[in-house]
Amino acid sequence: MDKLEKALQKAREQRKIELEHQSEQREIAAQTAREEPKNIVVSNTIQIQPGYLEEHHIIAHHTRSQEADIFRILRTKILQIMNQSGMKTLGITSANYGDGKTTIALNLAVSIALDLKQTVLLVDLDLRKPNVTEYLGIQPEFGITDYFLHDVPISQCLLRPSFERMTILPAGQQIDNSSEVLGSPKIAALAKELRSRYPDRFIIYDMPPTLAQDDPIAFLPHVDATLLVVNDGNTKIAELKKSLHVLSGANVIGTVLNKSAERKQPKRITKFIEYLDQSFNTSHPSNT
Repeated sequence: MDKLEKALQKAREQRKIELEHQSEQREIAAQTAREEPKNIVVSNTIQIQPGYLEEHHIIAHHTRSQEADIFRILRTKILQIMNQSGMKTLGITSANYGDGKTTIALNLAVSIALDLKQTVLLVDLDLRKPNVTEYLGIQPEFGITDYFLHDVPISQCLLRPSFERMTILPAGQQIDNSSEVLGSPKIAALAKELRSRYPDRFIIYDMPPTLAQDDPIAFLPHVDATLLVVNDGNTKIAELKKSLHVLSGANVIGTVLNKSAERKQPKRITKFIEYLDQSFNTSHPSNT
């Protein structure tokens, strides 16, 4: 019996030592996490070829350009609206593919990056038909789907193009079950992390079209505000109304009338845009 008691006593003492060691290790890990800088180091710096920018109408970086000035105006109005309410994340969508949402998202991101007071993260959330990196002539190794499916660290997915203060998070490999991915707790945690990491960072999400799939609905709870792109000559009023119905639970702060020329604007779509202007209490620059 004495031997058994001694063995039990020894086991209890060994267990106590192990628990104390584990507690010390947890405290060291927690202390290390508190002391580590919050910034994610983005080592993937990419040089953008000007030809790709011109081909896809990315012109916001131009100087002495009326087209670039349009995006500067759009940038200023959006930042004023969102900063007044403490909003940091903007989703950009449209009714259909081909309306120019990715072009608007890229130009707006570049324009914001030129603002010395801001940094901007552009996230390609169109997981079925990603275009952001294609428009820049970039072939990324990893993206959001790689983070979701294979636990690739976000730091390995982020790209820094040759625009200072701008970062891109690509979509990654195309997937079909995109709405399930965007509605998952893992992506919700990622959205929260991206929003809270940098106090001066503005986030733009290039979202899928509202009438093509349910992806925007799945992710809208993680977006502070939404901008709707309307393609003059392509978007029908019925489609615009359906898009607004899909976005009825979102904070739609305005529309952008894309590919428009004043002399060619159909009266019906123009009047409807003017109605939206009054409804959202904001104006909507056009992209020619």
